[in-house]
Amino acid sequence: METITVQAVFRDGILRPKTRLNLPENIVVEVQVKTIAEKGGTKKTLFGAFPELEAITDDEMLEAKGLWDQSLRKQARLLKEAE
Repeated sequence: METITVQAVFRDGILRPKTRLNLPENIVVEVQVKTIAEKGGTKKTLFGAFPELEAITDDEMLEAKGLWDQSLRKQARLLKEAE
């Protein structure tokens, strides 16, 4: 099942998406409501912006960290050799 995130406006008791949704008529969806701070309010974060990342396992994170560390060591070595 695909998950999408859209902004909506709540007015007169109805939640209206700001963008057109490509969904079949009468489909039932699950809605999570999270208010967005007004300008000048609290700082915005990216928390929850990429829900598909929840599927990444701890082992996959460790593997990615290992690849990142390996790449950093290689870059540091290349920079040192260039001096």
